[in-house]
Amino acid sequence: MRFQFYCAAFLMASSTLAHADDAEWKAGFAKVNITPTKPMWMSGYGSRNKPADGLTSDLFAKAAVIQDANGKRALFISTDLIGVPIKMVHVIEAAIKKKHGLSRDQLMVTCSHTHSGPALDDLLSYMLVMNDEDWATVRAYQFDLNRKILGIIDEAIADLKPARIATGIGKTDFAVNRRPPIGKGPVDHEVPVLRVQSADGTKLRGVIFGYACHNTVLSFYKWCGDYAGFATADIEDRFPDCVALFHTGCGADQNPLPRRTVELAQKYGRMLSKAVADVVADDMQPLRGSLSTTFKNVDLAFDRLPTKEEISERLEKGSHYEKARAKILLAQIESDGKLAATHPYPIQVWRLGNNVTWVALGGEIVVDYSLRLKKELGPGTWVTGYANHVMAYIPSERVLKEGGYEGGSSMLYYQLPSKWKPGLEDQIVETVHALKKIASKP
Repeated sequence: MRFQFYCAAFLMASSTLAHADDAEWKAGFAKVNITPTKPMWMSGYGSRNKPADGLTSDLFAKAAVIQDANGKRALFISTDLIGVPIKMVHVIEAAIKKKHGLSRDQLMVTCSHTHSGPALDDLLSYMLVMNDEDWATVRAYQFDLNRKILGIIDEAIADLKPARIATGIGKTDFAVNRRPPIGKGPVDHEVPVLRVQSADGTKLRGVIFGYACHNTVLSFYKWCGDYAGFATADIEDRFPDCVALFHTGCGADQNPLPRRTVELAQKYGRMLSKAVADVVADDMQPLRGSLSTTFKNVDLAFDRLPTKEEISERLEKGSHYEKARAKILLAQIESDGKLAATHPYPIQVWRLGNNVTWVALGGEIVVDYSLRLKKELGPGTWVTGYANHVMAYIPSERVLKEGGYEGGSSMLYYQLPSKWKPGLEDQIVETVHALKKIASKP
């Protein structure tokens, strides 16, 4: 019975939404299965001590391209992965520039942050106790993953055709702030939705949607897209011509509660897909105007760098996690003569016609950023986290001061030398404002 009402309502609404400007937009979609075919380690939990041993649901990478009347394109990538390795982004960036003439600002790479996906060729994987053979398997998977993503980019661009695009906002409420006292902190329950119909409005070709919550319902040893994977599958089951793409919002301090069963992951997936379907079936706002894309890396400063002597002591006496980080940091000192005092942080702003200011921020970013940016930038603001490079947790000034896992101790697992220096929230928000100003110019 899923979505029967919504399917009918969607088709009824579609017939009333013919606009002369709609034909000016084009869109293309593609997807590929990225479930590992060989035994390999999973990422997400440092306590895991063996490779995956089964499959609950397949993992996917998906691509969407939208193009305005002037031929300006934006390429959106969605992946059922724990993060977005910067080396992978560089591979994609170089390939799309050479083959399709797309610049860095036109590319947004996101992940669902499922904790039931594969380990990647990234610093986060060093928290796992993998041997050389395990790492070889991870790197072979990463190479094939890069190849598959480049393939769906080509397919999505080849699929470009006239489209009717609209935007809207839904809501669902299973995300809970996980910082003590649990359930008392801020949340963001909005579900931003971009709907792409065929030019005649009779088919739903694609849906891009997001939600600010960790994909951590599950913690077992089986491949699964978690609640987001079940949500996209639910939508695609009901609309066979549709590619559904998910992105994570500012959910670093948000958990789905209660959790730890497949049934709960499926339930939350249905809740999210229903929120999307409610919007899709409604009178959404047709996309008018043109497309604008901006991007900038800013340098976020570390608070206090450890000395070589302090690092060496942790290598000798520390926990497994501390020893793993110590090896990485000592290698950096050996290579560069010192530790880097800052880390590049990606900030991106897209303007979708007159409808949406879409902000994409790197790292595992807490909900305070979404709430602040929506307040300051006004209606029509979407904020995506875990985008373009997932290098660490990104606390707000409040969370940084409070401390705890999101405030600083999580830096250990990302192999970074210290917590962030105060002032990063204003630095990020001010850069977003500056990029929006650029993106909003005629």
